[in-house]
Amino acid sequence: MATLKELLAQQAELAKQIEEVRRNEVSQAIQQVQEIVQEYGLSLEEVFPGFKSSKPARATSGARTTKSEIRFRNPQNPSIGWSGKGRKPLWIVEGLAAGKSLQDFAVSGN
Repeated sequence: MATLKELLAQQAELAKQIEEVRRNEVSQAIQQVQEIVQEYGLSLEEVFPGFKSSKPARATSGARTTKSEIRFRNPQNPSIGWSGKGRKPLWIVEGLAAGKSLQDFAVSGN
């Protein structure tokens, strides 16, 4: 029969494994959702009806906004890009945490 100390060590190891698997699965799920949203050109309101943004609605002045140029691409899925503006996507955050630099994700010519 295992001792309490051994069981607690096993529990701690299992907790680490659970968190790692959870992180990987969440990352994959987010990537799948991003791909679907991008493929179909969905808006936040279409994906989450009734979602209330914490930002106040902007008045439209008739001026058109232009989409920012993609400066970084996801190496696992080149159809996903980031302009370098706003919050870093999860794949950038995870890559930086793994020791990569932002230039490792840069689009050629930038």
